[in-house]
Amino acid sequence: MKGLSFVFVATFLFLTASCNPVNNSDKLVLNEDIKQVVFFSDEKNYKQESSYYDAIIELKKEYPAEFNNIVVIPASNANQYHDLLKEKKFPAILIVHRDQVLANVNGSVTKEQIIEPISAVLNND
Repeated sequence: MKGLSFVFVATFLFLTASCNPVNNSDKLVLNEDIKQVVFFSDEKNYKQESSYYDAIIELKKEYPAEFNNIVVIPASNANQYHDLLKEKKFPAILIVHRDQVLANVNGSVTKEQIIEPISAVLNND
């Protein structure tokens, strides 16, 4: 049990160290020139997020440039981004490019169910 706690804390620290904070403005500012990764974190249901953390770590190894500018948004602030979210299930991870959502994974899913659509979009240049 101690080992699992350590892994969770280490993963959380790794993810927060590689994430950019969200601007407090009313609009999400995304880089239009790249495929932007946006992660909606649900701090109330953090246990569901473990598969997302695992997937993000694995995807960051494969696509370091794309995950250097990941934007993390708490679910409590997600209402202002309703144009990006088709379903309001959290946690959620999106790939956005030029105001279009190219990939959207949300809710309680496995690591593989996250990696597959995200990597498919990131492989297409």
